[in-house]
Amino acid sequence: MASLFGGSVVVVGSCNIDMVTRATRFPSAGEHLIASDFGTYLGGKGANQAFAAARAGASVSMVGRVGSDAFGTQMIEALAEAGIAIDAVAVDHDAPTGNASIWLDALGENRILIFPGANARVSKSDIRKQLGTIGAASVLLVQLEVPVDTIAEACRAARDAGVRVVLNAAPASHLPADLWTLIDVLVVNQTEALALGGDTDPVRSSRVLISKGVGTVVITLGGAGCIVMSDVNPEPIAIQSFPVRSVVDTTGAGDAFCGALAASLASGASVEEAARVGNAAGSLAVEVLGAIPSMPTYEQIQRRLQGH
Repeated sequence: MASLFGGSVVVVGSCNIDMVTRATRFPSAGEHLIASDFGTYLGGKGANQAFAAARAGASVSMVGRVGSDAFGTQMIEALAEAGIAIDAVAVDHDAPTGNASIWLDALGENRILIFPGANARVSKSDIRKQLGTIGAASVLLVQLEVPVDTIAEACRAARDAGVRVVLNAAPASHLPADLWTLIDVLVVNQTEALALGGDTDPVRSSRVLISKGVGTVVITLGGAGCIVMSDVNPEPIAIQSFPVRSVVDTTGAGDAFCGALAASLASGASVEEAARVGNAAGSLAVEVLGAIPSMPTYEQIQRRLQGH
């Protein structure tokens, strides 16, 4: 397997503050419950995946927006401390830093409500200012918590420069027809695969997504690992999961998977190898409370890979 170290990743995506409330169960409509814990954490799928890729050994640049508030300052400082390039993280004076309200139950399952804030203002102009940065990367990693037309602009810039595009289609939303053909690797969970591929069976959904022009589809299956299918190999390849000590918080698992996968691809790994690295990272992430705090390091990932 190729080393996780080496390679560069540009992440275009969201920067949020996560407000996490824990209770034994989720309240029903109109019901009041007393929570057992509360905390605020840095998050947003873009920032989460940038941290995950950086901790997995990649050189990472972040493209996004935060508000001119304390949360935005905290996010920029944390990105910089993690060694992530912040030149393209703009401070928006007309919108607050995005936030997510996250409920966790006793099993670590979550329900999430997101207010985009400054994330909704990440624009095509922001992308055009970073053509050199995107063009110099090994991998462009994007999600769908910033405007889709901005994501499409970033993907076109990457394709024009010969940079590999990894799209985590989360949250699932309608994609323009011309965007599908710009995606080298599409990462979705089962819910997103159903929304985009129209079938409850992940294999059939993968084939639908490949027919739209996607090069490779990776569908994450939670504790069951993931499957990989491509336009040149339409038969599913199952990538096994890793044992978890205890599930504390599932919030950042998908982002840990995507960031580690992108870092591994940037180092020269195959998609199948990178998906195994992603599974290891995701299994580590669910053992820690909070999104960014749960993103595992290169050393932690390697120990889990070597232990199984």
